[in-house]
Amino acid sequence: MTIGTRILQARTQRNLSQSELSQRSGLASSYLSRIENRRLEPRPKTLRKIADALGVPLAELFREGSAASSLQQCVVTMSGNCIMDVMRSRKNKRHAPQPGTESYTPRQLQLLRMANYLIQHGDTRLLDSLDLLFSSLMSSATSRREARGLVTLATQATAPLRS
Repeated sequence: MTIGTRILQARTQRNLSQSELSQRSGLASSYLSRIENRRLEPRPKTLRKIADALGVPLAELFREGSAASSLQQCVVTMSGNCIMDVMRSRKNKRHAPQPGTESYTPRQLQLLRMANYLIQHGDTRLLDSLDLLFSSLMSSATSRREARGLVTLATQATAPLRS
């Protein structure tokens, strides 16, 4: 399901017309129509305005609600698996996850969808910012792991030897 379709659904569930959403968001009705009809993809700043006008968290616009979404392009995991396949295998109780495949919580899947959207639709500045953010987070995580390893080594080195 596309962002435009989710916006349309959220708007109709709240019994809002495009005109009312336009007034609440400060966006032109014609612009909202093009988004809802999948003629254009809104920028993240525009999505924030729409989500605020609808009274929903921004993340709500990225939640999957139907199996039809599996026909669209799929976010790929680190091992190259389609996330939708991973989700389907989790729902199917008969199939245990294969060794080496990823397992995601609903929140993690939502974050992956949002990151995927930003990567696909972001401008150069946004992509540079994401690159910097992810690099910082990765180096921070690595630093914490290394620090824990040093503490463990130091603890082992100072522990009395047993004979």
